[in-house]
Amino acid sequence: MIGLWIAAGFLTLAVLALLLMPLLRKRSVAAPERADYDLSVYREQLAEIDRDLERDLMTAEQADAARIEIKRRMLAAADTRDHATPRTASPRLAWGSAVTMVIAVPLVAFALYWSLGAPQTPDLPWASRPEPAAHAETKAREGARPPQIAEAVARLEERLSAKPEDRDGWALLGRSSLSMERYDDAANAFQKAMALSDENDATIAAHYGEALVAAADGQITDDAREAFQTAVNRNPRAVKARYYLALDAAQQGDLRTAVQGWTDVIAMSPSDAPWLPVVRQQVQRAAEEIGVDPSTLTPSLETLALAKKDLAGPAKPDVDQAAMIRAMVDRLAARLKDEPDDRDGWLRLARAYEVLGETEKARKARARAEAIPAQ
Repeated sequence: MIGLWIAAGFLTLAVLALLLMPLLRKRSVAAPERADYDLSVYREQLAEIDRDLERDLMTAEQADAARIEIKRRMLAAADTRDHATPRTASPRLAWGSAVTMVIAVPLVAFALYWSLGAPQTPDLPWASRPEPAAHAETKAREGARPPQIAEAVARLEERLSAKPEDRDGWALLGRSSLSMERYDDAANAFQKAMALSDENDATIAAHYGEALVAAADGQITDDAREAFQTAVNRNPRAVKARYYLALDAAQQGDLRTAVQGWTDVIAMSPSDAPWLPVVRQQVQRAAEEIGVDPSTLTPSLETLALAKKDLAGPAKPDVDQAAMIRAMVDRLAARLKDEPDDRDGWLRLARAYEVLGETEKARKARARAEAIPAQ
């Protein structure tokens, strides 16, 4: 009996240690909320379905079924985010909670054992035990999934077994597996598609890395990092890969590199890109953590060089590229005279002036943007 109480004491101390460590240490803001990450992935999957439908890689019925499933998951992820509780607390509250746990955990454990404990009762055979709630929830979720998706995936797998060199087929299987939360299967499919893709295909490399991150519950593994770096090497404008590389820096504690990476992602992305709210939130959190004003962040020299190349457009004979860039910037400046409350427009104008080397005009444009409240 004494041995039982000694073991119970050690277990109580271990439980207290696990409960107190998160309360008493400084929390990091390096990684995004899981729900925000999921919503960003689901939005891109919807866009992928539209592209696959246009390329006749799936039927309209399969596309509708896939959209229904992804939208269901988006609603679930949004509901989880809306009901999430704040993750930060004051030091006084944290210490108060810690003291409460130190007192309450042993008392509650002793009370429960005193009223419910029965060490003389024989153990139940495994087969006669009730099914865990998590398993039941998983089965319910599987049962709610439209059967068309499973059937379409099964047909696709059968087709690929007979035609394993079909790169687009493997990519489609990877996206379908991602939507079904079969992350390991998705990673395997994208890996096969990546092996069949040419050296200029950055999209599949980024998808492969994303599947590896999902399989690792949001952590950037060595293989995922290599896949994202491959994507950036193939296409310097691969914003998805750049986002995850910045997240990798954040997970390793290098928040300054992470903030710069996410700032570059924002600069490279279209103004209506669905992932921008998540990225801006990441920049805000990480900048506050390192004591940097987010409004002072500017794209890297590499990103500015790419922007300058984009502004110039493809080389044309007998055309002054500098004049083309100037005309674009002047049109944007003229539009902002009629729409002075366009904060994103002023920021774009500031970046354009920076590309042209007109630092004073860039400073004034950025000041105008900072004077407008963020939406």
